[in-house]
Amino acid sequence: MKHFIILDVYIITKKGVKIMRKRLKLEIEKTFLQKSFDIAGILFLLSSFVYVLLKWSILSEQVPIHFDTSGNPDNWGPKIMLLVLPFIGTFIWIGLSILERYPQVYNYIVGITEENAAVQYRSAVTLIHFLKNTIAIMFAFLTRESFLIGSGEQEGLSTGLLPLFLTIILGSVVLYIIQSVRRR
Repeated sequence: MKHFIILDVYIITKKGVKIMRKRLKLEIEKTFLQKSFDIAGILFLLSSFVYVLLKWSILSEQVPIHFDTSGNPDNWGPKIMLLVLPFIGTFIWIGLSILERYPQVYNYIVGITEENAAVQYRSAVTLIHFLKNTIAIMFAFLTRESFLIGSGEQEGLSTGLLPLFLTIILGSVVLYIIQSVRRR
């Protein structure tokens, strides 16, 4: 963290503009581990695009575009739809990367003060950072799984894939909430 300023957060209503709350604006620098995880997330997204393009010629004309709760495909579409997953993953990654820079606009479950702002912001930014890269990796795996199903190499999604990612994502949110409340 380099510096901070007081930031007014405004809300626009029909009656005019009101100051909703004052928040500290801190610059949160990424750790080496976070920078490394960003690189991994980007590499997974890029590899999913490359994977689809390299395997395009051997892909059947119909690919799974939706799965039931057991991981079996229950809807099929044209193979161009296989590129939708990496694009969605990339869009989410970029959106969360932008959001990650502005922790002062997040909603927190504890009040933000000068004393706890640095800890609360760091914790929230770490959560957003973890989620964006985990989601990027998840979309890369889903792209590969969809390809394997579409090419006939696999019947359905790997059994533990979605439960694993959901557990990781929900678990990280629960840990963040516990940590946030403890560090009021």
